[in-house]
Amino acid sequence: MRVIAGARRRSTLRAARTAVLAGAILVALAGCAADAGSRTDRTPPAAPGTGTTEARPSGDFRVLGAADAPVTVIEFTDLQCPYCARFALTTWPQLRARYVEPGQVQFVSRDLPLSFHPYALPAAVASRCAGLQGRYWEYREALFRGQSRLAEAPYAALAERFGLDVARFEACRADPAVAADVRDDAALAARNGIASTPSFVIGRVVDGQFQGEIVSGAQPFEAFAQRIDALLAAAARP
Repeated sequence: MRVIAGARRRSTLRAARTAVLAGAILVALAGCAADAGSRTDRTPPAAPGTGTTEARPSGDFRVLGAADAPVTVIEFTDLQCPYCARFALTTWPQLRARYVEPGQVQFVSRDLPLSFHPYALPAAVASRCAGLQGRYWEYREALFRGQSRLAEAPYAALAERFGLDVARFEACRADPAVAADVRDDAALAARNGIASTPSFVIGRVVDGQFQGEIVSGAQPFEAFAQRIDALLAAAARP
């Protein structure tokens, strides 16, 4: 199966910008699952070659980190999932400081609003609309911190708080194309056997292809660091 991590790497790799998920799905330590109760006996996804998508443009505001970072982490998140909030507010700041800002990891966020979370889709749309005005990550963090108030639709008030053009923001939220883009991310996850949040694909480019392992659940920083450090060491070997 293939997942595109966003615009990637050097110009020599652009024509071969595919991502093969090699490795088993891990049992979620804590997460929101569309198929809750069956995660303990999940089998690995189907053989490579099923499911493709176009690469995102290099200007995607949901991509942080150096384009030539040796390791990529692709996140699938649901803004109403409490375990996603746990990751975003505790583990993610550590990953960003330790690996993303120094240029060792490129982090890619993708949406997976689960069907039983009625506010996940509008929250994802709102965060994208904030991103179009340069405030995606701050706005998303505010939504996670105020997750218990999503039913109140706090989106315009937050946009005003962040100094956004509220009229433009609201027009964006009403644009069905933005919701369609969110659903495209969910379809990408489904094609690759990902049905719980948060889920992550952690890997690196090998011979022009992104090879990654799917990791599910709000795991601690140390669990991510162990995998990332191993991939960094492998990338450093001749």
